[in-house]
Amino acid sequence: MRERKKQRISRSLEQWLAILAVSLISLVAFEALAVATAMPYVVDFLDGRNLYALASGVTLATQLITTAFAGPWCDAKGPKVSLYTGLGLFVAGLVVAAAAPSVEVIVLGRAIQGLGGGLIVVPLYVFVGNYVEPARQPRIFSAFAAAWVLPSLIGPLVAGFFVEHLNWRLVFAIVPLILLPTAPLIIKQFARFPDLHQRTPITGYKRTVAFSATAGIVILGIQLLSGLSAKEFDTTAIALVIGLSVLVLVLARPLLPRATFRARRGLPATVLLRLAINGTYIAVEVFLPLMLKEVHGWSATQAGMIMTFGSVTWAIGSWASGRVRDERYRAAAPVVGTLIQAIGTAATITAASSAVPGVTALIGWLVAGLGIGLVYPALTVHALALTPPERHGRISSALTIADTLGSALFVAWCGIIYALALPQGHAAFVWVIGTMTALLGVSLWVASRVLDVTPKAVSAASSEH
Repeated sequence: MRERKKQRISRSLEQWLAILAVSLISLVAFEALAVATAMPYVVDFLDGRNLYALASGVTLATQLITTAFAGPWCDAKGPKVSLYTGLGLFVAGLVVAAAAPSVEVIVLGRAIQGLGGGLIVVPLYVFVGNYVEPARQPRIFSAFAAAWVLPSLIGPLVAGFFVEHLNWRLVFAIVPLILLPTAPLIIKQFARFPDLHQRTPITGYKRTVAFSATAGIVILGIQLLSGLSAKEFDTTAIALVIGLSVLVLVLARPLLPRATFRARRGLPATVLLRLAINGTYIAVEVFLPLMLKEVHGWSATQAGMIMTFGSVTWAIGSWASGRVRDERYRAAAPVVGTLIQAIGTAATITAASSAVPGVTALIGWLVAGLGIGLVYPALTVHALALTPPERHGRISSALTIADTLGSALFVAWCGIIYALALPQGHAAFVWVIGTMTALLGVSLWVASRVLDVTPKAVSAASSEH
């Protein structure tokens, strides 16, 4: 009888964890989708078109700084403090952006928002790794992806309505208006979760933060270069972009499992594939609303539909992935999902021509979202399975660093490519999306190396990071 009561309490905590985590992710998702919808129009309102890529991607660069610290912080002190601090910074950044008189101040606010975002995602992963039985983790992670469904349906519509009929500042202000009154309830419910291990001093964080902070600053430098015009991109500027990009990868290497950038089979290839598929997806998604606005003259609400379509099919793919039990199909998911994402991404390129209906981009993004949905949560489960529980914080941090690094770096690269190709008119979008499609083609090889059937390799992977 006592054992049954203990199990009932455990299930109750799991249910509350799912409710709280999905709610928070939904708010973060709503903000991301709403801002992505509004940003092409906000930079026009504030006369800052040249800072579009920076305003869109700065949150990813600053998120990289705190994501790396969140892992050891959660492992040493538990996930609660990191989560509360992240939510506070997230709200503060949005308030600054909502009151911004210029795009430069929006960049500042979104930089603060990114610092908070890096402290939110990792603790939620740690909560699942610690409180949820491994057999039920796939469904929880699928629910994380499904948490984007409702925001994807209403986020672009709400943002479009604000931009077209009310005030674009509400796009940044609406989440603080929701989170601030509900903060006491959030803290009260998370307080119900007991600490599962003794708190210990944070070790190794200075080196981690130094590498991640420097990498984030370097990425910011690349994003700043995207504000240059094509005429200003001389040989020196291009060499600087290449040098800074190499430096980012060198700085990121200690933050990820050993041999990640060599795509060694098992955990390293798993993390690298997350970097590639998430980075290319976010980078293309940043430029699709701009393309639909510039090439096809779509309104903010219409252009925002691209996020709706992609998020819904991502959730469908994640739902399907979480219910696959046959190991043969799970083993094929990385390659199949990446291939589908590449096909869908390539299809959106056709909409860069005004002679082709803009709806073709929506159809392509439907396919791309389904592809990444099939593989993304499966990679999370696979990585945690290769890692002992006491290191779930570090591997969760590594996965989130990979997501953020890929997104921030690829958005910066796309900003550079767009600036260089802008004199070619709408063909600039072909260069941007085409480059990301090519990277997905290379990612197919990485996907083939995710599964390592040798027990020795699995054991080595879990002990290295």
